[in-house]
Amino acid sequence: MRISGTITYEGGRTETFEAGPPALAEWELYAMRHGYPLGEAAPPMLSMLVVAHSALGIEEGFEAWRKSVVDFDADVLEVPPTLPAATAAP
Repeated sequence: MRISGTITYEGGRTETFEAGPPALAEWELYAMRHGYPLGEAAPPMLSMLVVAHSALGIEEGFEAWRKSVVDFDADVLEVPPTLPAATAAP
């Protein structure tokens, strides 16, 4: 899965991001630390904001950073698994 999007901050500044498995793992760690469900029961906006925070490499803590975000837009691209035949040596 790949996620891309745009964050808009107070004052109108925007940043774009792209994220993959490492940022998605950050969401899983955050969810486990705070008792949120994973999978389809996960809070969708919270999970995407955690992913964006990770993908942007924000040093500020998530909760403080989140308060400066006024808008958020994201697209999720499901990447199909690589078939074994595509990576097998001839």
